[in-house]
Amino acid sequence: MSGPWNVNIHYDARLAACVPASAAAVLDAGCGDGFLAARLTRHVPHVIAIDIDAPVLGRARARFPGVPVTWCHGDILTPPLRPGSFDAVLSNAMFHHLPDTRAALRQLSRLVRPGGTLAIVGFPRAELRDLPWAVGTAVLRGVTIRVRRKWPHTAPTAWPPRDSIRELRQAARDVLPGSRVRLLSLGRYLLTWTRPAELAPAMPVATGRRRGGP
Repeated sequence: MSGPWNVNIHYDARLAACVPASAAAVLDAGCGDGFLAARLTRHVPHVIAIDIDAPVLGRARARFPGVPVTWCHGDILTPPLRPGSFDAVLSNAMFHHLPDTRAALRQLSRLVRPGGTLAIVGFPRAELRDLPWAVGTAVLRGVTIRVRRKWPHTAPTAWPPRDSIRELRQAARDVLPGSRVRLLSLGRYLLTWTRPAELAPAMPVATGRRRGGP
């Protein structure tokens, strides 16, 4: 595979694979350097990429000048976007920057249309119970970075991650019933959720006249 590589870029393909095949509009939430947004335009007609950091957003726009992405400067927690606007909302390596996990999950999920998908790749904080996974992924990540040669991203960093995988799973269960959180091999997690299709309104129950009525 040619082109820049780092772990964030590596998981762009995993996120893109979560997009429904018929998707017409997708949001890259916290787009950073813009690689995911640019990838999405291969198959999605309308891609919006939002980031709160204006210099990072400007570099992403300059990096992909001919790519049909709508670049948006804004805060994903108070976005200038209508609820239910997107067939998929994706986020890569941004979620740990946000101050309130449950509030962020609620906000991102509001932007998803019925039947659409929310998919997040993020960093978990390792607890003692996660030690075998954390050590194994650290070794694999180190070897992969040495082989692939890491491209240094230009977005601001936030460390350490706030939520352990246990805490994240609990928050997802509370806010997004039916969601799934999986550990990935290079030290990340993947959270996926599909907004239930809206139920058709119930038909009024026909009732006959009661006996003795007028």
